[in-house]
Amino acid sequence: MSQEKIERDPEVEKELQRQLEVLRFGVSEITPEDDFVDMLRNSIAKKIPLRVKCGIDPTSSDVHLGHTVPYRKMRQFQDLGHIGVVIIGDYTASIGDPTGKNESRPPLDPNQIKLNAERYMDQVFTVVDPDKTEVCHQTEWFSDASLKDVINWAGQTTVAKLLGHETFRDRLDAGNPLALHELFYPVLQGVDSVFVKADVELGGTDQKFNVLMGRDYQRNNGDRPQVAMLLPIITGTCGAQKMSKSLNNYIGILDEPFDKFGKIMSIPDVLMTEYFQYVTDIEESEFKAICEGLEKGTLHPNETKKKLARKVVAFFHGEAEAEAMQLKFESVFKKGGVPDDAPEISFTRGIQLDSLLTDTGLLSSKSEVRRMIKQKAIGIVDGEKLANHELLIDDSFSGKVIKIGKRKFLRLK
Repeated sequence: MSQEKIERDPEVEKELQRQLEVLRFGVSEITPEDDFVDMLRNSIAKKIPLRVKCGIDPTSSDVHLGHTVPYRKMRQFQDLGHIGVVIIGDYTASIGDPTGKNESRPPLDPNQIKLNAERYMDQVFTVVDPDKTEVCHQTEWFSDASLKDVINWAGQTTVAKLLGHETFRDRLDAGNPLALHELFYPVLQGVDSVFVKADVELGGTDQKFNVLMGRDYQRNNGDRPQVAMLLPIITGTCGAQKMSKSLNNYIGILDEPFDKFGKIMSIPDVLMTEYFQYVTDIEESEFKAICEGLEKGTLHPNETKKKLARKVVAFFHGEAEAEAMQLKFESVFKKGGVPDDAPEISFTRGIQLDSLLTDTGLLSSKSEVRRMIKQKAIGIVDGEKLANHELLIDDSFSGKVIKIGKRKFLRLK
């Protein structure tokens, strides 16, 4: 789509401002913004949708709310009539890529990549519109690339520029190894934009270097360079570090509705506005009203947090479920009760505590039981904490309720 001058039509300008108001909300940076405004104006005037790219890393299969931030922005583009283009990085996953830490990821088996990508997309489709989404795989264009192609791509950038990448620079400064193939990762991400003809690429603020590489490779190919739209990396439920599964401070797409609600209620109050802005579909006017109300004290923090939790649960599970989770939460935590739907089992007398909790699926492993025991996170409702993972559960436990963490219960009979 060429970016030729178009006479300013009042209706086009009105629609342009409407879309800009939606799309700028919550964005950390648009580079270059003037190009984006012109690009969007031309799109509206010519009724040709923008192609909005975002890549996924299929080295894992679980998606948390932090991962959904760029996809929520993609959904906004889609609701305005544009096209989402999701690129599955199956090629880079198969050769290993930089982690941003001290070493590169090992290559993954193709079958594992395929399974991860399918599971990942099932979760992403809870956010984006499947009917307005193109799913592309890097192997579609890289599997047949020749050595001549690779050398040509390598010749379009410089070693000095690549070593300016913060990830690479930090690795070298720390004396850690940096393999030659890792330098190709931003190159390949840039080439992706050429093949899918991206107009806009979404990414976290930590992806700026790689996203801007796409502009370089499109320009070198004679195409209009894409615009980089960067979004923040949200803070985890701990309130101190970025959301991460490894830090156990995340809210997963696959979490049960009650867990989602409870995890939101556990966040520090200072995180509420960040979560309203980035993990809900709140409009800017309502967001500003909430910020003002919290600042002036006209909104109660706990009730506002419940509203946030309802919004998150409702997005994935519907309004009725969100309301039910609030009632359940208030019953358990405000009234000190046990939820009516807590599982009840007839247990084998003499079974060990760790076997009981793993056999019922409440905890995934005996090591997790031991960890939670050490954290004093397992106990009897209205009773003592349990201090031994090998404790034998005998007749004396009949009729009692075991509480596991903050939100899991098990009735024994």
